[in-house]
Amino acid sequence: MSFARSRMPRMIGSLLAVILVGILVAGCGGSQSAPQSSQSSASTKASESSKPAESAKPSASASAPAANKDPLKVGMILTLTGPQGSIGTKQQLGLQMALEEINAAGGIMGRKVELIERDDGGDPTKARTAAQELVEKNGVTLIIGTTISSPALAIMPYLTEQKVFLLGSHSADATNDPQKYPYAFTGSPLASLQAAVVAKYPIDVLKTKKIAILAESSAYGNSMVPAYKQVLTDAGVQPVAVEQYPQGATDMTTQLTNLRKAGAEAILGGTLAADSVRIIKNLQSMGWEVPYLGNSDLATTAVVEGAGLEAMKKVYSYNQTQLSFSDKVQIPAKTKEFAAKLSKKLNQSPLKESILQPSLYYDLGYMLKWAVEKAQSTEGPKVAAVLETLKDFQGAHATFTFTKDNHCGLDLSDMVMVKAASMKDGVFELAPGY
Repeated sequence: MSFARSRMPRMIGSLLAVILVGILVAGCGGSQSAPQSSQSSASTKASESSKPAESAKPSASASAPAANKDPLKVGMILTLTGPQGSIGTKQQLGLQMALEEINAAGGIMGRKVELIERDDGGDPTKARTAAQELVEKNGVTLIIGTTISSPALAIMPYLTEQKVFLLGSHSADATNDPQKYPYAFTGSPLASLQAAVVAKYPIDVLKTKKIAILAESSAYGNSMVPAYKQVLTDAGVQPVAVEQYPQGATDMTTQLTNLRKAGAEAILGGTLAADSVRIIKNLQSMGWEVPYLGNSDLATTAVVEGAGLEAMKKVYSYNQTQLSFSDKVQIPAKTKEFAAKLSKKLNQSPLKESILQPSLYYDLGYMLKWAVEKAQSTEGPKVAAVLETLKDFQGAHATFTFTKDNHCGLDLSDMVMVKAASMKDGVFELAPGY
């Protein structure tokens, strides 16, 4: 009896242990059955698919960005109002066209793009405020803009600190500093490039060395003056006079009179749209028929209509090679395709506005898509690192190439001089000499 009583607890313990193990095994088997069923189902779907591309797609676990279906927020800071507003609104249109197409085709990395728009009015302070709002309130890491250089220089230090990617049309040479601003890029020609194509024209084609410089006192104007001087110096020419004025001044007669007294036979302008109208009208009122040469703003409808065709006879602007024609030079197919899209969008045939600004920002939209998808990330540094590898991107506006040492996508081969008032269906006639 004593022996039986001593074995009884051990027998009961062994029985309980067996029961417990059985429960645990059953539980483990149940937890494994769901993945096995899932794998079987996925395997069946894969075998049923006849599309090779499907099997090549990365899984959600292998590509975290692809699994994120939230809208991809992209900030936009452009000059939509104020003296340069006519430029910014055209840029906005081109960007919107690109993003509409991109979203219709599935977005970027499978995510619809949400464009958060801000107007800086050409004001550096407003641009800085807009940048902070986009980054700190909206969580943006990618920004398209700015229209002009002063706002760009105002936001670049902050965006660099925040590691935010910036792609726009700023042209001051100071904005193209990859060491200082590693995440900022421009699709516009730098002031030094503009100066080269503009300043060489009166020397090589107009055959004059009596050249004067007139520029606004802004980031853009202040960069154009030394740039023009350098090109002239390299050609063995010294400007007969240099004049500057406050941006937005209503009358430049005093400055123009000084240039006339100096014997200028051509004027190189470092001026933007609204000021250019006043300068050209001042020249006309003075009865001084001197060639006035400058940037692409001179060829905008706002300037041509504002100054009048009669006053525009000797006004020449630089333009993109792809957007310029002659009896011997035809417009590329990709540029024609964009012009047709813009014509349909605006319900204009022929186009009454230059395609220069909208085509640039259309291309910027697609370059952003390319860089983000190649980086598989929306982080500023990663997108910037990828864009530095972009070579010979065939756009509607130009052919773009970026490098680690040069964040401006254009070079002199992308630029020519045109008759500022010669627009036909959105593109321009080459100036004499080409």
